[in-house]
Amino acid sequence: MKEKNRREVMEMIKKRLPDKAEIILLSLTGSRAFGWAAENQDYDVHGIFSYEGYWDWVHLGKDGYDINLYELTHTLFDIKYQHLTIFMNFSNPFFLHPKFDYKGWIGFCGLQSVKRKAGDMTNQIERFHHDKSPRTALHAYRIPMVALHFVETGNMERDIFKINEKYGFTQLTKLKQAYNRKGGAFDVEQVNKDLDYLQNLFNEKIAYFKEEEVNMEKADEWFNRMLKTFGYANIK
Repeated sequence: MKEKNRREVMEMIKKRLPDKAEIILLSLTGSRAFGWAAENQDYDVHGIFSYEGYWDWVHLGKDGYDINLYELTHTLFDIKYQHLTIFMNFSNPFFLHPKFDYKGWIGFCGLQSVKRKAGDMTNQIERFHHDKSPRTALHAYRIPMVALHFVETGNMERDIFKINEKYGFTQLTKLKQAYNRKGGAFDVEQVNKDLDYLQNLFNEKIAYFKEEEVNMEKADEWFNRMLKTFGYANIK
């Protein structure tokens, strides 16, 4: 993400949040992070801000930017319910407040987050069976590839083309070109074979996962420390 775009995002957010609100984290996600965006596509940004008693979630959309912001108290909910998508969206930060314990927060993302993604993966693959669009196919590859990479390495890589250095799926580039209207057809049969392979591999991996409860005592400690750090009065 270019410095010019970073500045524009910061300025846009500051104009719309209350004066005393603090930006805590901003992360680039969406097609630009996943590796299949064209130059004319917008910037998807997810972030966290602090302002006690304000809206839990704020959406800004203007001039090629799609920005989703969550208020700080939302982070405990995400830890408790282990939303892998939320952790993934926040895993590519281009801005971090120096007082925010980002490493502590992202460290709560565990294998149970991956296991809960199984339903999303199945639904996305089924969707491709119905509409066979390149965008649907790209997301059908993305969900298991990102999850499997996290299981195998402990790192949240979003760019499926980087992950594909291991797999060598030949249809990804064709799907990217078709999605951006810069290329011809892709092989639907081969895509289905690849997705079946990924789904079977994913199911094989998660079959060995043990259900582990989130350490909420540790989560509460982290959460209250962050509330105190950012000046919240209502601390548990």
